[in-house]
This record gives sequence, structure tokens and C-alpha cells, in this order.
Amino acid sequence: MDQIRSFLSPLTDWIPPDVRGLLDLEAWWLIELTGALLLLLLLGLVVRRMFRRKRPREEWDRHLRIWLDECPLPVRPPGLQWLYIYHLSVRLRLVVVAPPGKDAEVDALAVEKLLDAILPGLGGIAANDKPRIRVWPKQLSQQGFVATFHRCTLRSEPEGEPSRWILVVGRAMVGRQAVLLGLGLWAGEANTIGRLTLEPHQWLDVLRLRTPER
Repeated sequence: MDQIRSFLSPLTDWIPPDVRGLLDLEAWWLIELTGALLLLLLLGLVVRRMFRRKRPREEWDRHLRIWLDECPLPVRPPGLQWLYIYHLSVRLRLVVVAPPGKDAEVDALAVEKLLDAILPGLGGIAANDKPRIRVWPKQLSQQGFVATFHRCTLRSEPEGEPSRWILVVGRAMVGRQAVLLGLGLWAGEANTIGRLTLEPHQWLDVLRLRTPER
């Protein structure tokens, strides 16, 4: 027993003698052991909560991830009206829509009609180009949708390098109802426009439909 007390003495030597003498050494060992177990339990709960927070985000990203090069290329030539972003003509290869908030809904079968309400004629472009259409779950915020769209639309070129892909995302208005919209546009030539985030009033300024000179 004396050998055990000598071996464990560092556990109690730090306690002031007048305080240490209030209890037997065995009692102090039990108190310190209990404290250590409680600390380990607390650390375990913190680590577990951290993993619980990270896991849904990883699963969320995996479920929504889109490889842009796998989106279908338009088979038909452009119609009478062409879609332009700034000065570049583009084809529509990806459409992602989501309702903003828990009380909103998006009809997956009426996406072309929804696009027409945002930009007259855009639904016809979608009907001709046959893009990949995804309806995402309800979003808690516009900022969250924008960040998720940019994070989950993956292209082969490194970010910042010229690419024929242009990604446009933001909140749009359909009458008085808001909708969250992301578009994957395929330009006729590589460019550095990259990724754009738009407010509702900007869609009609950034995207235009024109009849090109033949």
C-alpha cells in the first residue's frame, strides 16, 4: 500500500497541505478520478456534436452534387431567338430551382413555365436546348442556396481559369412569389465570366433574348 501511495503521490502533492489533510488520500484519488471521467465525457459529447454537424453537410453536398460536363449538350440548333449573357451567346445545359422557405413549393413539371415568367422566352429556350433540370429541396435562405449551388456545380477546369461554363444563380420573382434559380450556361467560346450571383432585378439585365443576324 505504501508503494501505491508513493506512486500516486503526484496526484495529491499539488494540493495545499492544510486542504489535503481534510480527507484521506484515497478520497482525493476518487475525486480526481471522477473529475477526469467527467472531463472525458464532456469532451466526448463535444466531439460527437461536431461530427453530427459535419455529417449532414457532407451528405447534403453528395446528394446535390452536379458534374457539369455530364449535363446534356443541346442536340438541336438554336431557334429564332438566342440566349445571351452580356455579349456572349450561350446554350442552356442546367436548370436548378428550389422554393425559398418551408411554405413555398416548386412544380417540377412546370419549370419551363416558371422560366418564362422570370424571363419571357426562356422557357422556349429550355424546351429547345433540353437542359438537365433539378428541383432542390426547400431552402432556408437565399445565401444558403447560392453557396450550395456554387459548391455543388463542379466543372473540369480549375476555378478562375477560362471556361465555356457560366454559372448564374440567385433569387428571382415570379409575380409576387420568389423562387431560387441556378443556371448552367454553355458559351460558344471560353471566357472568364465564371460565376455570377444575381438579385431579382438583375435577371432581365444580365440575360437577354435576341434574334441574331443570320
